Amino acid sequence: MIGKKKVKLAKPLTEVELQLMNVVWDLGECTVKEVQNSLPADRDLAYTSVATVMKILEQKGVLVSAKSDKAHTYKPLVSRVDYEKTSLNYLAANVFKGNPSLMVMRLLNESKLSQDELDAIKKIVNERKNS
Repeated sequence: MIGKKKVKLAKPLTEVELQLMNVVWDLGECTVKEVQNSLPADRDLAYTSVATVMKILEQKGVLVSAKSDKAHTYKPLVSRVDYEKTSLNYLAANVFKGNPSLMVMRLLNESKLSQDELDAIKKIVNERKNS
């Protein structure tokens, strides 16, 4: 398998790009048709639209393709975790004016978290305080 690399995206992926990438991350290695078939029912995209967006993702360095038989096979070059980190950094810098604690506080205030989730967050905060 091709190793994941750090790709510096100037900004987060578009809604459609991210939806397709979530499918690719779930499938691992896939064709355009497999991605199209795995999209939610409310996202009715034509094959050519999916193919175009996947080509754009390849140009952005997020996907890589290889020709196999009649179809191209795509693999992610960016892991979901690395993309999450990039997106959070972008949000902190551009939406929360470089203040990640403000972003975390807004998320905590706006989310309905279970007691287990709150306990997990407390554990992380305590670990960070003690390191």
